[in-house]
Amino acid sequence: MSGRQALGEIDRAVDEARARVAAVEARVESAEQQLQAQRRGQLEDYKALARLRVGLLADGALLTHLDESEKQVAGFLAQRETALTLLKEQIQFAESALRNLESERNEQAARVDAAVQTVDAADARTQARLAGDDAYKARLERATEAERKAAHAAEKADRSEAEREEKGVSYRSDPLFMYLWKRRYGQPDYRAWGPLRWLDGKVARLIGFADAGANYARLNEIPERLREHATALATAAESELAALKALDEAARIEDGIPALDTEIVEEQAALEAIDQRVAQARSDLQGLEVRKAFYGAGQDEYNAKALELLTSELQRDDLMELRREALVTPFPEDDLIVARLLEREDERHRLEGALETLRESLVQARQRLDEVESLRTDFKRNSYDRADSQFGNEAMIAMMLGQFLNGVMDRRNLWRVMQEQQRYRPERSDPGFGSGSFGRGTVWGGALGNARPRGDIFGGLGRGSAGRSGGGGKRGGSSGGFRTGGGF
Repeated sequence: MSGRQALGEIDRAVDEARARVAAVEARVESAEQQLQAQRRGQLEDYKALARLRVGLLADGALLTHLDESEKQVAGFLAQRETALTLLKEQIQFAESALRNLESERNEQAARVDAAVQTVDAADARTQARLAGDDAYKARLERATEAERKAAHAAEKADRSEAEREEKGVSYRSDPLFMYLWKRRYGQPDYRAWGPLRWLDGKVARLIGFADAGANYARLNEIPERLREHATALATAAESELAALKALDEAARIEDGIPALDTEIVEEQAALEAIDQRVAQARSDLQGLEVRKAFYGAGQDEYNAKALELLTSELQRDDLMELRREALVTPFPEDDLIVARLLEREDERHRLEGALETLRESLVQARQRLDEVESLRTDFKRNSYDRADSQFGNEAMIAMMLGQFLNGVMDRRNLWRVMQEQQRYRPERSDPGFGSGSFGRGTVWGGALGNARPRGDIFGGLGRGSAGRSGGGGKRGGSSGGFRTGGGF
């Protein structure tokens, strides 16, 4: 799966997340409208009840007041519709601007890809020329042989150090031996007065220190000599590698590739500038969508004013009295209106519960949309959509994105999977050619980060570390196996 295909999958995930948000917003807005309709219907029912019973009232003030309240509510809702229409127009304009920027980015990304491919092809031609150069092949062989010798010497030194630790235990655990060893007994710099010298000699003869000391000295000296040898070979290998790398770099200069690298850098800088504009445009759009979310959730200022007015009117004492009086009258018209009021109250409670659930779903849907858009931003920022970027498992990427949208996987784990699956693979050149095959970076592959370790050409036998995992095992050889009276 190419990086562009992976980005396309993420774009589809963004579109799906946006569609889910829009669907929940529509359901919230529909429920909010139904709830408003129920509240306004209650007001109409009270007006109808007041008209029936206006002859029992001192005057028609209540009916007039209810008419005025209804007009105010209608005014608030008309203002809301105007403001929402303007906000939707702003969102459409912001979406259009973002689409234009995305189109501009795609064109610039194509220019970056073209520059990368040009360098890739030029590197491939240079590598083909060097592969047929006898002097270059000889230098490569010397560097390879030097690396092989250094790795072998490092492994041998590691084994010797492990052997020193293993076989030295019996020496270090004997107090009499270590007493004489630390006093430098038998060495030119040994110093002791008569009786103590006599006593040290007696102990030495008792435990066989002459042979043991010689063995222990060799046990300590051999790893040091081997490590010195390994270090010298490592230095020589680095020198050979530096010479080989200089040939690679000189060949690239001769073929004019560094100038092509500069083109990549310039095109990439232009792409990053567009990405900054895209990020700003996306932030502006998100700000507008957050405002629209308040309208969708019925939490805008106009809806709040209408709701506050309706709620206060429906809780008026004179309306409650009007309802109570209607319940005790013998007129069937009153009973019908009161029954309708009760039905509206039940429906209002149901809608309020459903609306609360929908609002929670909307928050989650918006959060998922923000996360997948952030994922897309990180994907582009890391240049994972480059022409030479590939992902190892197409089915896994699509599956993980689906799980992410459904809330089964969080963004952190999804990003980790993407990082594990992503690789840069040039189409023509080989980043592991020449000096790039030694696991310490490569000069091949352009200026956008293809230079990365590829692993040691000798199976991971890094200098100074080879064989450490097996250093505790028993090995052949003598020395250190003698017996003394000191507890060896």
